[in-house]
Amino acid sequence: MLDRTSAALRQLKHAYKQVETIAALITSKNPKFSHIAANRPVQGLVVTREPFHTANAPFQKEMQPNTDTPVTVCSVAELEHLVALRDLSVSQLLGERLADPLASTYSLDIAFRGRNLARNAILDAGWDSYPWKRHADLCRGAAADPRVV
Repeated sequence: MLDRTSAALRQLKHAYKQVETIAALITSKNPKFSHIAANRPVQGLVVTREPFHTANAPFQKEMQPNTDTPVTVCSVAELEHLVALRDLSVSQLLGERLADPLASTYSLDIAFRGRNLARNAILDAGWDSYPWKRHADLCRGAAADPRVV
């Protein structure tokens, strides 16, 4: 196995264990997690920088530790879509996906097909903070002004 592949699998295994540890702390009502309701279902998200399209597939899950907490691996881009859901809650989307034995093996991106996604206000604010945004706005304003040739 390639070094990069084994490193990625090792990191995923560590993340699965972290999810299980945190879930146990929540359900045992550990004071550090008292702000999280212990009587609610817990699902873990393991977020990767790059897409890992097969991370939720059975042949990949077999290499991960068994957990009592359901875990979904998603990319940062998928997480950005998740927080921009408008037509249902994140917990509802993840719950429906988890309940479907086939859909739960696909990348999370599939669950966004046909969904209403808002713009991500955090990313928009970040983009708007750069100087080129002001320049683009000035150019757009000048183009709309009939006095400018």
